[in-house]
Amino acid sequence: MDEQTGEDITKGIRKRYLIIVILCFSVMLFGIIFAAFHIQFAEGAAWAEWKNKQQRENVVVPAGRGNIFSDEGLLMAATVPSYALYMDFQAVHRDTLNKYIKPLCRALSQKFGDLSPADFEARLREGQRRASREYLIHPRRVSYADWKEIKTFPLFSKGRYQSGLYEKKYLERQKMFGSLASRTIGNIYAEFGKGGRSGLELKYDSLLRGQDGVSTRQKVAGQYMNVNNKEPRDGWNLRTTINIPMQDIVETALKEMLQKTGAASGTAVLMEVKTGKVKAISNLGLTSTGSYQEIQNYAVSDLSEPGSTFKTIAMMAALEEGKIKPNDSVDTQKGLVRMYGQAMSDHNQEHGGYGKITAAKSIWYSSNIGISTLIDQAFSDNPARFVDRLYKMKINQPMDIEIPGAGYPDIPHPKNKNRYWAKTDLPWMSIGYVVRIPPIYTLTYYNAIANDGCMVKPFFVEEIFRENQVHKSFGTEVLNLKICSDKTLREIRAMLDSVVEKGTGGAAKSKFFPIAGKTGTAVLSKGSMGYKAGGKNYQVSFCGYFPSDRPKYSAIVVIRDPVVGYASGGVMAGGVFKEIAEQIYARELWIDLNSKRVKETKETGPPKIKTGLPGPSFYVMDKLNIKYDDSGVHGGRPIVARREEESKRLLLEERNLIENLVPNVLGMGARDAILLLEQWGLQVRLTGKGKVVQQSLRPGTVSHEGQEIVLRLN
Repeated sequence: MDEQTGEDITKGIRKRYLIIVILCFSVMLFGIIFAAFHIQFAEGAAWAEWKNKQQRENVVVPAGRGNIFSDEGLLMAATVPSYALYMDFQAVHRDTLNKYIKPLCRALSQKFGDLSPADFEARLREGQRRASREYLIHPRRVSYADWKEIKTFPLFSKGRYQSGLYEKKYLERQKMFGSLASRTIGNIYAEFGKGGRSGLELKYDSLLRGQDGVSTRQKVAGQYMNVNNKEPRDGWNLRTTINIPMQDIVETALKEMLQKTGAASGTAVLMEVKTGKVKAISNLGLTSTGSYQEIQNYAVSDLSEPGSTFKTIAMMAALEEGKIKPNDSVDTQKGLVRMYGQAMSDHNQEHGGYGKITAAKSIWYSSNIGISTLIDQAFSDNPARFVDRLYKMKINQPMDIEIPGAGYPDIPHPKNKNRYWAKTDLPWMSIGYVVRIPPIYTLTYYNAIANDGCMVKPFFVEEIFRENQVHKSFGTEVLNLKICSDKTLREIRAMLDSVVEKGTGGAAKSKFFPIAGKTGTAVLSKGSMGYKAGGKNYQVSFCGYFPSDRPKYSAIVVIRDPVVGYASGGVMAGGVFKEIAEQIYARELWIDLNSKRVKETKETGPPKIKTGLPGPSFYVMDKLNIKYDDSGVHGGRPIVARREEESKRLLLEERNLIENLVPNVLGMGARDAILLLEQWGLQVRLTGKGKVVQQSLRPGTVSHEGQEIVLRLN
């Protein structure tokens, strides 16, 4: 064999080395490819899950829902976070839990109040026995302030990873004034993200809910962080026309009458005459528990026959057509007549009826026979002319009320081929049957009478805003510039004045200022209002405005199915109207200092005033330009006023108060008496109305915090 040269040996070594390198790289490449395939197909799901745990993209960041405010900027509805409290018993050491469990349970018992320390300890021991990682400490959710406080409790102050305490956050929609205007504000769905369900919450849902943001959730150093890719934009806020003090007045007056009469439901709406702003709206229904709650927005959705409040509208149509004059005579006989084979009766038929009366008095006394006879005589040959006049006044025009589910008037026309027109329809329509009108439409028409014939749309929202930005403002919307001539307007307003002064609305009469309006009592089939068929129920109402000589507010009160007392629109609904009107009058102090009444006060000397706190007393006397001497007043004690006949002024003196002794509140108004007694730690219970004439705890006796005192008012 030939001897190999050095060059051949070198080439051989290089060749073997190259083969080894290629083999090594081939093995490595095969391994990488194998690992890639294994990760992709065999372990792909596990790694994808791990990635998702470390990072989640396109996480929705919910926007904050806008708030709803009153006209004065008071918060009526807002989104409030609440927190459910949990413990991870695998995070807390057994010895640590044993050391702190008793003081912790005492703190929890004191905070929640419904479980004893022993009950809480048994509850936590059960979670420990289960080694639960998600154990609910208490079923009640807590506020943010409570959550911060609970984190300072024994054991919990050590933080989540030593105590096991953690929370789950929930968003809740809360109404800050409870039931006040609740159905008008509306509700949202239990699943917060679904948004508005009823009322203004539904009407303006797209604006209130805002725009959600988007974030990436990334785990960094053992903790999750959100990195916002798109910032959320909170929803717009609503500033409503609702006035909280007026709303409280309206709801309280309505509820008291409903409780007194045992009625099935009631509605009261207060509107500003010139603007159409709804200042208060209450809709109360009797629940299975016997209490009255806001169940349905009857004011806008109840499509029922209005009864006698419609007589005013019928009379206006006839006056405007020149068919009737206020002094025209009509014979109501003895309170019972036959019209086209049907009985038409007056409410006083058992007392002999009204006999011959004028057209104006048929409104004063709410005579069914009087109105129906006049209208039938005027339009029986052409009933379409009567209904056409109603249409021209736009009483039937849908108003696009802001509350979803609102109804609109149903006033049939004689020429409607889809409905049979009977001869009885015209006379019965004139007294508020055959037609169906939601209460807020009736109010809108009466408001037009008060507003010199200009019909304006009622509205509930003044402004949609966010921070310093206004999205939209709402103002007065005119529906009909003039519903009738000035002559007709003067005649009908005189009739409505007389309803209260001389007729069926006497219960609504105030000795402080004039009120105008019309009573209504409708007998409705129970089947027409959701009741079982058979039998009847009454719907009583009063609609009007005040003060009638310079109208500022109009209002309607409707009470359905009263069961205690004689069903009367004047006594029941008119009584509520008067209560509302007088309280609002007193609140706003509409006093014309040049009026006859004030001139008489200046001539005869200052009036008597209740004993009360100095601040409000000074405010009222200053408003009324009453002269007084306050040199005897030095602090915040209640003041007593006595008249000085020579100077015709009031001398003010302080009533002495001694700590720990029951104050003397005789002669004071309810509000001032309550404010004073509650400062002494006493629990106050009232009976009656007016000023305090008797107190159960004798003035000057020793008082104890939490002690009850009963005040009788008259």
